[in-house]
Amino acid sequence: MKYIHHPVPMDDVIGKVTGQAVYVDDIHLQNMLHAKILYSPYAHAKLLSIDTKEAEALPGVHAVISIHNAPDTLFNRILRNLNDPLPRTERMFDSILRGVSDAVAAVAADTEEIAQKALKLIKVEYEPLPVVLDPEDALKEDSVKLYPDGNLLKHQFRECGDVDLAFEEAPVKVHSETRTKALHHAALEPHGYIARWTMDNNVEIWGPEQGVHRTQIMLAGILGLPISKVQYHGLLIGGAFGGKDGIIGEAYAALLSKYSGGRPVKLLYTRKEAMTCVYTRHAMNMYTDLGLTEDGEITSILFRGFMNAGPYCGGSINVLDAMCGKMFKVYRAPNQRFDGRAVYTNALVGGAMRGFGSPKVFTSLEIAVSQAARKLNMDPVELRLKNLALPYDKDPLTGDSLYNGHARDCLINGRGLFRWDERKRDIPSKNTERYAYGLGVATAMHGNGVAPFAPDITVASIQLNEDGSILLRTGVADHGAGTYTLMKMIAAEILDMPLEQICLVHSDTYAGEYDTGAGASRNTWTGGSAVAEVAKKTREKLRKIASEMLEVPADRIELKDGEFRRVDGLAGVNRKDIAWYAMDKKRMKLTEAVSYASRHNAGSYGAHFCEARVDKETGHVKVMDYTAVCDVGTALNPLLLSGQIEGAIAMGIGMALYEELKLNENGIPINANFHKYHVPRASEMPRMTIDFVEDYEEGGPFGGKSIGEASIVPVAPCVINAVNDALGANLTDLPITPEKILAELRA
Repeated sequence: MKYIHHPVPMDDVIGKVTGQAVYVDDIHLQNMLHAKILYSPYAHAKLLSIDTKEAEALPGVHAVISIHNAPDTLFNRILRNLNDPLPRTERMFDSILRGVSDAVAAVAADTEEIAQKALKLIKVEYEPLPVVLDPEDALKEDSVKLYPDGNLLKHQFRECGDVDLAFEEAPVKVHSETRTKALHHAALEPHGYIARWTMDNNVEIWGPEQGVHRTQIMLAGILGLPISKVQYHGLLIGGAFGGKDGIIGEAYAALLSKYSGGRPVKLLYTRKEAMTCVYTRHAMNMYTDLGLTEDGEITSILFRGFMNAGPYCGGSINVLDAMCGKMFKVYRAPNQRFDGRAVYTNALVGGAMRGFGSPKVFTSLEIAVSQAARKLNMDPVELRLKNLALPYDKDPLTGDSLYNGHARDCLINGRGLFRWDERKRDIPSKNTERYAYGLGVATAMHGNGVAPFAPDITVASIQLNEDGSILLRTGVADHGAGTYTLMKMIAAEILDMPLEQICLVHSDTYAGEYDTGAGASRNTWTGGSAVAEVAKKTREKLRKIASEMLEVPADRIELKDGEFRRVDGLAGVNRKDIAWYAMDKKRMKLTEAVSYASRHNAGSYGAHFCEARVDKETGHVKVMDYTAVCDVGTALNPLLLSGQIEGAIAMGIGMALYEELKLNENGIPINANFHKYHVPRASEMPRMTIDFVEDYEEGGPFGGKSIGEASIVPVAPCVINAVNDALGANLTDLPITPEKILAELRA
């Protein structure tokens, strides 16, 4: 192939590194105003009164909105469509403030400085209410209730086999308790939006949004407009990882524009606001029990978890559902139980973050599996090989196929690449009085798309231009992973044409086509398949016209080196010839469109290995070496795949060792800045070896599947297992900071 399976750099990389790329903060519209939002100073309070008169009178202020002049519409910030059954628990402004992310008022002014000054002039009277921050505490009978029906958002209980009997009869039992914390997405670009409310009640939005169409639907509902009246222009996204999915600040900017006489309004979030007022990865308390035979066969898995949803539903139910579905798809244990609860608290709002729940459940499960290996005095790789699912195994919960998932092959290949057996022999000789070395391994998976549980749809279209170039339209949004380059590669491969002759229009509710949204690892799986389908239909349409021009049947036409040729080699025509012939002789503009829906959900598996060094004097952990082997179907673009996996390793190391958004006892963030919130630096990254297991996966373009989320899932447990191996410890409260390690050593 000319493009697929080759390392093609992202086509927008030059603009990004030279500063020519246009992000939302680079856009300046005529007469544009600047907005700021006043947030609740309390994690839980009743709004008694609000007086905005002084702020409204401040020169340079053009609009102030609050509970007095904003819609009272209940909404959910992450609905997929109008009929999505997720609870609507939020308002733009509410009389009960359930978290520090709740807006109290918003101002539009000539400058950010004036807007900020106006916020200080708003007089607000609050009645502080009791706060609950832990999900298990929130379920206690005497806990403060965030809603009349209580704090339980969703109880997800699924099991297969006779779990209790199998566990009771198991000769070897392991119990593990794991805590993960709220994490910030740490995208380079904080959130920002521009809105313009026109005289004919159309609303235009510009922003870095992963799903412009579903945000269009939600915004229309909040503002009381027909969907067709909301136009969303999806811009270049400076990193997302799930944090730019759903409605965030768009409604505030739009309403301020309306009350400012239609002047455009720009709302930019500070880093602190992005860390505390958008989403976080859910904090979660997890309890995993394993039952095993004496030779290491896992007979039962019991998982119990309490997810901290924060004050609003958002996507928490979907994350809990996803965790449940994934857990059953890795090990062949016939008896498994998922018992999970999503719980309302006054902590930060939990939402989508890379891996969508999988990093939590598999961190708990993979730590427990390595604990079982230690208890059995068994190699943790061998224990996993004995129990991992095979390609086309059946999901023990649903009976559905696991499709062509290669968890075992990833583990076998990684064992060799990492030199696991050799390193294991050498570890004792490396240990010193100060430094302890350990090895970690973890396996896990993530899905591709949201089918069959929800509509998973991408529309793509192609228009052939008179010079033979094409206009490719799709609704898919690129998080920063190179999705747009991949879409062009797919079309170029099928139409046998240069990449530079493809212009891509994307993520725009008017100019682009429809897409469910860039999440759930569906860009390659569904979006890429849609582009492949429309490219194939376009190719066959061109072949048919070429057969008319060359006066031979269509099955006697071949596409070779960019031309549609007679198979006898006597004549051929190119795309330019066909475009003009269609317009001149047939009076038609050559266009093609498809609405593609994914029908099933294959898994992307992986096995990760690492070596860690623990400084017993300082408690500092250094990940020395890391190997990740990922099951990718077909490696459509090995360069972009490797980049995704390297970034995932960085994020996973942060989850394991450094990152935690901390709140004080009143629910107020105490480290919401990069001075205190520690993301891994380049100097803290290990040597990395990346490899792929390739085997065609039916349902993906050219047999490929997504890796952006699957690649982060095993990282944290891999690192934790290495640290525990080094110390002979059982550290499970993430992140395992130097303070926790020193406390463990003292104990």
